[in-house]
Amino acid sequence: MAGTEKGDIERGGAIEVFGSPADAAARAKYIQAVTKSMPALTEYDYVHGTVVIRVSHYLTPGQAASYKTAAAHLS
Repeated sequence: MAGTEKGDIERGGAIEVFGSPADAAARAKYIQAVTKSMPALTEYDYVHGTVVIRVSHYLTPGQAASYKTAAAHLS
């Protein structure tokens, strides 16, 4: 992905793990608030317990949904 750096969400995604479900939910809420007005930074975010899965907006909705399905199977 030209113009991106190693670790950029646009390259695919990221998994972030927090100390509590509340912290994970707060992080996802923050990301959504920041990216709401910046279409270039828009992404799919899924929270499962203490995990936030961030997926690039370059994926189709169906591809991104597969990450949400996989997150539902985390223990």
